[in-house]
Amino acid sequence: MPDSADGALRAAAIALLQARRAGRVNDDDEDAVLTAARHSGISPAAAAIAARDCALAGLTSDEPFARLAAIVSRRCGEAPAPARAQCGLAALRLPRRTWRRLGGKTTFSDDAALAELWDYSKSRKKVTQTPSARGGFAWPPAFEDPSRPLVVDAGCGFGALAAALAKSRPHVNVLAVDRAAHCLLYGDCLAHRLGMTGRLRFACASADEALHWVRECYAGPLRAVLFMFPTPPALDERSKNAQLPQTPSKCLVNAATLRLAARAGSSDTCVLVASNVEDVAVRTRDLFASLPEFRVLQASECGLAWPRTPVDGDAALRTRRWVEAGGARAVGEDFLGASPLPARTETEGRYEASGRPVYRVAGAVCKSDL
Repeated sequence: MPDSADGALRAAAIALLQARRAGRVNDDDEDAVLTAARHSGISPAAAAIAARDCALAGLTSDEPFARLAAIVSRRCGEAPAPARAQCGLAALRLPRRTWRRLGGKTTFSDDAALAELWDYSKSRKKVTQTPSARGGFAWPPAFEDPSRPLVVDAGCGFGALAAALAKSRPHVNVLAVDRAAHCLLYGDCLAHRLGMTGRLRFACASADEALHWVRECYAGPLRAVLFMFPTPPALDERSKNAQLPQTPSKCLVNAATLRLAARAGSSDTCVLVASNVEDVAVRTRDLFASLPEFRVLQASECGLAWPRTPVDGDAALRTRRWVEAGGARAVGEDFLGASPLPARTETEGRYEASGRPVYRVAGAVCKSDL
């Protein structure tokens, strides 16, 4: 019985996730998960995985999660190690004794949950939407109090960072945008279930669309713009990845977009770029330095240490080619040795856990009246 009950729940959760990723919203899919979760003998492993899939599918109703949480709680002593991360990723409300038996409470922004999200993201193909097909996400966004300071997370992916920022900074609004609507489902699920929709909005839009809207329509100040792990441009003609932008001007972080951020902001606005690619950080630093609207924000101004030596021993092939071509290194006070944010993306979590470098550079707006 457990195998057949687990299989029915797994099949229903997968069907729901696939439908939502394809943009199909059908109440029957959610009902199928609820029906399957009523079966006796469901294992805590199957319940945890189904909860993760329901969260990634963007379910905003608490009923499926409450039912799956009850299954995990009843049989938590039989839960495998991954169940803890999956329950955290799904933001399940579990009793303290259940979390203790699982090995400690995990929230959606903790390392274990971020690792689970990273592993899932790498197993799925990213699909972008056209501006006319916004995946069911409202545009323009509407905030409960548009006079609050605003943080824009451009290219937010699954939105775990945006949700963590909104949770830890209740005095700010967060606008998280991405062209892949199916990724936004997870963050939107968290916003609804954690009661943050008045301050946290997700939209299927480009960075330029979001910044145009901020400049023209948003009443409050723009506090920060985040570009976390933008797709890097092709390094040179030897690049075999046709999906990479072929020139820096085609990248998410480019001169036109930064100028737009400056126009939308003020002297209190900063732009943070994080990348696992060293030449992206160096080029962004040079871009900030070349634009009259910006100045490079020094690590000491952020109260952070700065990288003093380059990472060579475990350098990626791209970095080695960059260095061989005479490229500068991401060292010195122009680069941040740690994140100034109170939360991390799933990519940051995975890279730092494995000892791989993350390069960060920030720019402060110094002239926005153009």
